[in-house]
Amino acid sequence: MCALLLKPEALQYEFDNIGYVGFEIEKEFVIGYGLDYNGKFRNLKDIYREVTLGART
Repeated sequence: MCALLLKPEALQYEFDNIGYVGFEIEKEFVIGYGLDYNGKFRNLKDIYREVTLGART
């Protein structure tokens, strides 16, 4: 098994056969570079994460 993107906090099962991890990220929503949301955004050239802006006053 190969894992290029790993979210350790989001793992539901323990794997002992991961051969390669490109990098680890926090448990957050990401899209792009092959990762999609409802079939969209898969073809983005980079990986993007959701950013929540603070409340405006």
